[in-house]
Amino acid sequence: MDITTSFRHIDTSEDVRRYVEEKLSRLQKYVETPLDIHVVISLERKYRQRIDVMFTINGVVINAHEVMDDIYAAIDRILDKLERRLTKYRDKMKEYRESKLKRTAPPPTSEESGIIVSRTVDAKPMDPEEAVMQLTASGDMFMVFRERERDNVCIVYKRKDGKFSLIETAGKGP
Repeated sequence: MDITTSFRHIDTSEDVRRYVEEKLSRLQKYVETPLDIHVVISLERKYRQRIDVMFTINGVVINAHEVMDDIYAAIDRILDKLERRLTKYRDKMKEYRESKLKRTAPPPTSEESGIIVSRTVDAKPMDPEEAVMQLTASGDMFMVFRERERDNVCIVYKRKDGKFSLIETAGKGP
């Protein structure tokens, strides 16, 4: 961690510099990467002390400022602000990583994916023309059958345009 402290329109104080470094070093526990913190302490209107703190985490700029009569109280208050911001940043990153892991998770099982009804279908041997006639008569959305000539499992269904489509398996069925 690197903390750079600058003083503007105010005398340089080693006590204040040490206090800033001591307090702001607590921010390192919130992030994995080393912080490079820039602190500017200045005087406003001849009696009010202002502290500005700025640093970058993974391309995100975090800055805060505080104006008070007492510089030590301003440092304490700005530390509280920065701890809240870093906690919020850390929680957002944690949520992002967890959601990224969920997106790459294995596909859900039948119970998790919302399958309502499952049934076993007996694939009877018939010709595709016979399957189309039975599908039309039954009013179902599809018909599973076993083709007589090649003994492979097939599915026939009615398309949106009113025509029928046939899906055939490459080999023998179960």
